[in-house]
Amino acid sequence: KTITEKDIKVTLDLPQFFEFYNIINAKALSERIGMNQSLLAQYIKGIKKPSPAQTKRILIGVQQVGKELAAVQFLL
Repeated sequence: KTITEKDIKVTLDLPQFFEFYNIINAKALSERIGMNQSLLAQYIKGIKKPSPAQTKRILIGVQQVGKELAAVQFLL
């Protein structure tokens, strides 16, 4: 069987996500989503595992930042 890009799905946990996208400032994100900074840091370091509700909260915050960045335009 031939495998194509469509057949591949990559799933990241929080530590992997923040390692890969290390440009995201965890302190700023925690303030933005109203989460304790040290708790988010523990999730990122893999010290604690977030509940599904906490994971969704973080994901929604990251996705909102992504939408805002996608909408940015610079004056030329």
